[in-house]
Amino acid sequence: MESSGGPLLRSINIMFLALLALIAMPAHAEWHRASSTHFVIYSDEDPAKLRAFAEKLERFDKAVRTARGMKDPKVGDGNRLTVFVVKDLSAVQELKRGNDSGVAGFYRTRATGSVAVVPRETPRDGELTADAIFFHEYAHHLMFQDLTTPMPPWLVEGFAEFMATADVGKDGSVGLGGAPAHRARALFNVKNPMPFEVLLGGEPPHTGAERSALYARGWLLAHYLTFAERRRGQLETYLTNIAAGQPPVAAAKAAFGDLRSLERETEKYLKDDKFPYLTLPASGLQIGAIAVERVSPGTAAIMPLLMRLKAGTDIGHTEKLAARFREAAAPYPSDPVVQSALAEIELYAGNAATAEAAADRALGAHPDMLDALILKGRAVLARAKAKDPHVTFANARGWFNRANRVDPEDPEPLLLFYQSFRDEGVPPSANAVQALHYAAQLAPQDMSLRMTSARLYLAAGQSAEARRLLVPVAFNIHGGKLADEARALIQRIDGVAQAAAAS
Repeated sequence: MESSGGPLLRSINIMFLALLALIAMPAHAEWHRASSTHFVIYSDEDPAKLRAFAEKLERFDKAVRTARGMKDPKVGDGNRLTVFVVKDLSAVQELKRGNDSGVAGFYRTRATGSVAVVPRETPRDGELTADAIFFHEYAHHLMFQDLTTPMPPWLVEGFAEFMATADVGKDGSVGLGGAPAHRARALFNVKNPMPFEVLLGGEPPHTGAERSALYARGWLLAHYLTFAERRRGQLETYLTNIAAGQPPVAAAKAAFGDLRSLERETEKYLKDDKFPYLTLPASGLQIGAIAVERVSPGTAAIMPLLMRLKAGTDIGHTEKLAARFREAAAPYPSDPVVQSALAEIELYAGNAATAEAAADRALGAHPDMLDALILKGRAVLARAKAKDPHVTFANARGWFNRANRVDPEDPEPLLLFYQSFRDEGVPPSANAVQALHYAAQLAPQDMSLRMTSARLYLAAGQSAEARRLLVPVAFNIHGGKLADEARALIQRIDGVAQAAAAS
């Protein structure tokens, strides 16, 4: 017996229920991935806008390298900077969390993959733009890539602020040297909490006012020393003096003369408000090809979790994050990106077997996927460390070697190859030591990796190589205990050299 509605109404009801089910499903944003010479960028904005953003970043990269005379070594697929473009400042701060949760953007550097998170939008009444946030963070990335001399805190941040105001024109030209409007209040503060004797002495800031002054005064001094003809070459002399072992204040006085006179000059420079500006024409800033593609449905589904994983700020809650990953990844067993991400979080959660299974699924879909090869090796290494009789440390090294063949310029497989010997409790082979040193060359921004390389050089009696690597760490504003250790090692190296010279 048919219902009163009849077959047609039942069909309409079924279609309506199906539509409701679709509406109830969580909608995933249309995320896209832009791939260029130096960047991998994820964003849920219009693909044309994403391409324009990627072009802007590449032109900025080229402009900074050109202005500084920097080399542009080949960057492997695994060693490009990954950039997540999120909606606004609140989205940035939700990802950052912790003590610095009020930041407008952030950058994490590591041999396993450097990551930046930047907002697509900033408040319209704000002076700090989304571009300035990214350019500041990426300037740090470039600085540490080419760092062979000490960089006191004022110059680290002053250089980044100098580059933060870059203006990438519609014609492809790039202007450098604009004044940072977002630092105006600190620049014109009647009371300067960091006079030049403190600033040039390499002191890190201890208060909010000092931090603002360090950024603002750092920009002013970096700008002045860049363009003031009468001060040409003095900055390089100052840095060379520090690298040679002079205390920073003494190094500054030897390079600049009377520091009060230098401060008065920069104050006049500021009040004159006629800042020189450098424009690099588009013809000299040629960039490589940029590919933009829509990410897979699985990747879009896990993107909020993927950003948390790559940002590295939720690692203290790994089991909770892993549980969410398992649920989100379950519908996509053949998506290599999804399964690779699942393998990574499972490793952080201490689940080597499930991590390896996920890596195997990723490799089943994409046999030469670099991340999956590395994660497979890490899972095998974890099993070997746990004394699993079915695997060996040599098995893990085999996977790292395979990953290295896929991308010889990725530092992570090289670092893991070296670490596998330490995890096994045996002396690293000569090949492993060389792999570690090369990884430090490929990822010079990773201060911990620099330190490991320096210690190995020191143990081998190669003090000059060790000191070269230690100097940037010693003056890293965020160096902490590593910076303390680097300074102590430099003092030891210099002490041995002075004793030898005196004998």
